[in-house]
Amino acid sequence: MRILIIGGGIAGTTAAEELRHRDPEAEITILAEEQHPCYSRVLLPHYVKGKVGREKVFLKTLQWYFDQKIEFMNGVRAEKIDVRNKFVLTSEGRELPYDVLLLTTGTEISLLNDDRRGVSYLSTIEDADQLLSLINELRLIPKEEQRGFVYGSGFIACEYANIFAHYNIPFGMALRGKGFWSRSLSPESQKILLDHVKKNGIEIYLDEPNLEMLGDEEIMGVGLKNGVQIPTKILGVGIGVRANEHAVIESGIPCADGILANSALETAEKGVYTAGDAAEFDDEIVGRRIRYGNWMNALMQGRAVAKSILGDKAPFTLVSSYATNLLGLQIVFIGDTHRDQADEVIQTTLTDVSAEEIFIRKGKCVGAILIGDVKNRASLTKAVGQAYGT
Repeated sequence: MRILIIGGGIAGTTAAEELRHRDPEAEITILAEEQHPCYSRVLLPHYVKGKVGREKVFLKTLQWYFDQKIEFMNGVRAEKIDVRNKFVLTSEGRELPYDVLLLTTGTEISLLNDDRRGVSYLSTIEDADQLLSLINELRLIPKEEQRGFVYGSGFIACEYANIFAHYNIPFGMALRGKGFWSRSLSPESQKILLDHVKKNGIEIYLDEPNLEMLGDEEIMGVGLKNGVQIPTKILGVGIGVRANEHAVIESGIPCADGILANSALETAEKGVYTAGDAAEFDDEIVGRRIRYGNWMNALMQGRAVAKSILGDKAPFTLVSSYATNLLGLQIVFIGDTHRDQADEVIQTTLTDVSAEEIFIRKGKCVGAILIGDVKNRASLTKAVGQAYGT
């Protein structure tokens, strides 16, 4: 059996590892856009902060793929998927035939229409290298000129805030909406996060859908909608991600927010599967089709889809749960926290420094968000898992 995996991240690599463990004879090929073996994106902020060495970020070596008899085609892009004739056309002009196709294409970040030096993203190992280089350069100039700025209101924006704080770099923040995670959190919970940032001495600006970039070849500052100009040497951008599905859409494989799949991670096309951040699958735990974007979900879907490919088809049932922090304040997301998909959101806890929101659909708990006090994480994860009899 020829198994072709598009995407060399944690979902695709874990699937390949599981497939090889279960089928020593399968022909397994991974098509990866990046040049590197699989590495941990979760560890990138820790690498930038100097808490782990660069080599520790990598989870596999090139020798590992060789030893596992997995063909690793790095630095190669899938340009076209022909599901009728079962082949993938690569950026090198090759046609790769397959019996089974696994799409673990992940997500791509939203970019500003600007390529000035100093505009930073934090998605790849190269991004992390560049950010670390910018920080090292910044620390060589006079202290009064050291300045950063963060644009965004989600996980990557929080990482930039934490990185600047770690290096004692003064910075401000601009959010495109009225608060952090405004599509999920109540105004009261958003206020806790905004107040926390302000208490840490950070200037924060709301409702800034478009920043003006100042400077010629390198960023020198940003301009706000009220005309105020704020100097900065590094602009950390974290304004969202979307499923990386350009070749998938053109192939006719159904897509919406992600690549559509059933609970066993099979798409509507026979012999085509998906897993990881790009997969929008029927989640029997929360009772609807959903796409998650976190490391543990991608890893576990990689294992599950390998079993499904080899005939052991079963619903993927894992309660999605992931955590971050904003300048030391803990934030946890559990299950389905899409506010517009909930029948009711109950604010069970609300203080000046903590909040707990429970997401209800059809009378059952399908998700929760914790801020500050996260001691109920395990019990709420269990509650979500039991919501539909799991």
